[in-house]
Amino acid sequence: MRGKLGAALCCAALTTTALFVGPGTATAAHPFADRSIVRVTDDGWRITLSKKRERVRSVPPLDQSPWTREGFLTLRGTVSITGAAKIPVNSGSMSSGFHIACNTDISSGVSLGILAGPTAQMSISYPPAAIIGVQALGNISTTVRPGAIYDIPFGSKALTGPTAGIGLEGVHAKVAGCLGPVSVRAYVRIGLSTPTNDDTFHLYGKPHYL
Repeated sequence: MRGKLGAALCCAALTTTALFVGPGTATAAHPFADRSIVRVTDDGWRITLSKKRERVRSVPPLDQSPWTREGFLTLRGTVSITGAAKIPVNSGSMSSGFHIACNTDISSGVSLGILAGPTAQMSISYPPAAIIGVQALGNISTTVRPGAIYDIPFGSKALTGPTAGIGLEGVHAKVAGCLGPVSVRAYVRIGLSTPTNDDTFHLYGKPHYL
């Protein structure tokens, strides 16, 4: 192992209905089941990805437009690396967030806005721009077009030990200019690099409607 990540990994032990809501209708924050998966790399590392505390709460849009969907999203994603592989881990990072898609665009492009704190350090445009910062992200703005699924990350984090997590609560999401349902799907992702292999693993939640 090299650096803090390698040293920590050597000593670590494993510790580890869709609803369409139109304008004017509010729903409670629906909780969704926690989920974990385990994957083993060719180098022998055991990777655990977990999705926790996922919530999707739809609210009447402030602009009262029938073409706007508004709500609040909550998610915590965690990853852990365990095992006694002989190949060292050079580096790793994890991220979590939501995929968001509009059924039918009635404008030149659907406006999507997400506001989250405490460290607003990212901007996405169409086509995607570069990421700035690697913590909890916010002030995300992009243009959603029909037939495409957009990756809206809540944040990314470099691994400095065998475990890492990213959690945000009550992230404000708004999609304007959309005819039909807006779908959201949670994800957790980890990328890992060793001298012999680069691996990326994903955990996905079930699709829900905003």
